[in-house]
Amino acid sequence: MRVLPVVVLVAVACGQARAPAAPDGSPGPSPAQPPAAVTPNDFLARGLPTFVLGTAGDDRADQRIAGQVALVRGLLFASAPIVTDTSIAAARGLAAWPPRPVLYGGPHTNTLVAAIAPTLPFSLGPGRLVIGGEAFAGDDVRLVAVVPARSADARGPATPELLLYAGTGDPGVAEINAPTVSRGTEPIVVADAFGPLRRGRFVLDAQGAVTAELGPPARRIAWRAVERELAGTKGRAPVRILFPAILPKSRHEEATIEACMRGLTTVVRRLALAKPTPLAIYVYPDRRSKASLTGDGGDGHAVPAARVLHVLVADPAPAGALEGLVAHEGTHVLAYEAWGSAGTPLLGEGLAVWVSGRYAGLALSAWSARLATRAPLGELVSAHFRRLPERASYPQAGLFVEAVHRTLGLAGLRALYGASADTFEAACQRAGAAPARLWPRP
Repeated sequence: MRVLPVVVLVAVACGQARAPAAPDGSPGPSPAQPPAAVTPNDFLARGLPTFVLGTAGDDRADQRIAGQVALVRGLLFASAPIVTDTSIAAARGLAAWPPRPVLYGGPHTNTLVAAIAPTLPFSLGPGRLVIGGEAFAGDDVRLVAVVPARSADARGPATPELLLYAGTGDPGVAEINAPTVSRGTEPIVVADAFGPLRRGRFVLDAQGAVTAELGPPARRIAWRAVERELAGTKGRAPVRILFPAILPKSRHEEATIEACMRGLTTVVRRLALAKPTPLAIYVYPDRRSKASLTGDGGDGHAVPAARVLHVLVADPAPAGALEGLVAHEGTHVLAYEAWGSAGTPLLGEGLAVWVSGRYAGLALSAWSARLATRAPLGELVSAHFRRLPERASYPQAGLFVEAVHRTLGLAGLRALYGASADTFEAACQRAGAAPARLWPRP
């Protein structure tokens, strides 16, 4: 079974030529020059970034933004500074900004983005993005863009070149660094529940102002929906299961729906969720169809920001492949809504494997016997997790979560879930178990 890794953008490209410097040494391009087509990889390759947390949302939104930043920082930029949006006075101009700012959250969740909103070459808010002369509606729209530096003018103070991760949702940044949103190779990516919808770059318009130039839209199709209800201990949530409208109803459709619901019910039960969130499951007939719409031809993947699963048709029998796949991917969505962001791929993927009880069709108990060696916990918690073969990393992650649950219970597991790579050991100690007790050295 192939599932989408919850991975972060890795800056590997070489930096391009920088814009001319402003008098204070900060980047400040000449208005006559077109903006460089800088990608996120270019931006991050130039040096250590400064993460700017959005704190303008409610407690839930703030926590999820902080969790996303902690994940990226802990795996790739362990020494990168983190500051809040309220610590930067945009009105002071370039001197107020830290080096290489990476902003998380739109104007509705990030005070700094709201302060510079009049100067941005797009408009973003709850449920709506307008960029390149086009409007994108819905709570699942996300924007990844390297915004060019600008000089002060009537619209507002000067700002440096900055990297923005934002969405129309609340907060709209769940797994926004995942490759199904942006691989860091385009200056602008607008994504929806399926993945990149439009790609583009910033250019100068006829009046010399920076504007976005978008490429053609990605392929999208019509869907036929069937609705069911997912029950928790204190409420119910609608679940929409969708099939390509172009295909006739299959004689296996009802069995497929029931398998999807059993998988989600497993998540609710194992995580003891009181109020599961509404979500949608898109069911694809083959890998080619899934890849053509989402860019990922694997068995399944989740889009937590959109509360969506994308899965291939599989054996719908009880305890069959489809039920296990939906349990795995559904964990990514339902756990995010209930528990927040996973602080490491180890816990994010491990929880999904543990909830489903299996990986690649084998029960965890079988994997325990099959794995000849185990990686040290330090490697599993770090970025090394993604460098291991998936058939080694995912089962080990599931076994680790199983050990945490056995030792610390569900409350202890939840306490570790949001710990990042650099806070993981301390979180284990606070939860009541040393890491060596949870995962003895091989």
